[in-house]
Amino acid sequence: MYNNLRRFIAFLFAITILYFGIKTESIFYWAIVIIIIGEVIRIWAAGYIKKNKILSIVGPYKYVRNPLYVGSLLIGIGFGLFIANFYILFIMILFFIIIYNLKINSEEKKLESIFGEQYTEYKKIVKRWLPRLKSYGVADEKFNIKLAIFKNKEYNAILGCIGMILAILFMRK
Repeated sequence: MYNNLRRFIAFLFAITILYFGIKTESIFYWAIVIIIIGEVIRIWAAGYIKKNKILSIVGPYKYVRNPLYVGSLLIGIGFGLFIANFYILFIMILFFIIIYNLKINSEEKKLESIFGEQYTEYKKIVKRWLPRLKSYGVADEKFNIKLAIFKNKEYNAILGCIGMILAILFMRK
């Protein structure tokens, strides 16, 4: 349920960002850096996640439980700053927090049923949104770019970000 709502609202925000991006007189190009950081975090996280098979506690998951969503939030903030519309930015952050917290609650119940005590212990130590300075555990594995880009379909987010930025820039001229 939350996936469809999340996608619908993301689509509305994309249209809104495109519209206001074309109309906005000034664009804060440094906000692209925030968008890139958000996407790098998403790629990093997607290169470790093996959904419902292995509990991801390596890579960025050693620091924060939901690095994919942290990356998405940074991308949204970057676009809000990019088009210099702080009303859209505020509304986007508000919707993001509400919808993603509902989604995370649902996901956490599923993870607890699959991984039991292992997930419960991880959840006690690693925060949902705010990264830890000290990494959780010692287990590590190699980052897998094919897993990130193709299996976990991060190419969608990459192409979406590039497409939105280019569309705004080219349609403004």
